[in-house]
Amino acid sequence: MILGIDPGRGKTGWVITDDGGELLLSGIFPTGEGERFFQGMKELAPETIAPFVLEGGADQIEGIRLRECVIGNGTGRELLFSLAQTLPLRVKLVPEKGTTVLSRDLYWKIHPPKGLLRILPASLRVPPRDVDDLAAWAIVLGHLQLQKIKSAEGEKENGN
Repeated sequence: MILGIDPGRGKTGWVITDDGGELLLSGIFPTGEGERFFQGMKELAPETIAPFVLEGGADQIEGIRLRECVIGNGTGRELLFSLAQTLPLRVKLVPEKGTTVLSRDLYWKIHPPKGLLRILPASLRVPPRDVDDLAAWAIVLGHLQLQKIKSAEGEKENGN
């Protein structure tokens, strides 16, 4: 499973996905609470994570086996990268270009618009909450896509 982080000055989005990129759990924490958040991730402690959860339930954290943490290379990454390195897993900085726009699309994917919102063009729909967690999901999805491309290129070089 993958922990994705969308760093920011005031708030930070996070997501846990399965290895295929499916959303399991996500939320937002104040960047100043980063140490507490990462301690909760290290201990997989639902009571520590619960205040930061927006999608899924904090109790889902139990039994999760994280293998990797990917952090967007944008604003505020230095502190979060340092905190993430306290986790017992591989930590990578990855590109986050375009993830803010994609996060809106992901919101509407998991919360399909209802009523009059359905007839509005997607570009005019604004999610009713911050979507930094879904930007973290977009970071994970982008990372997985890059891995697929690199894997395919490696296979071509090896003549497969």
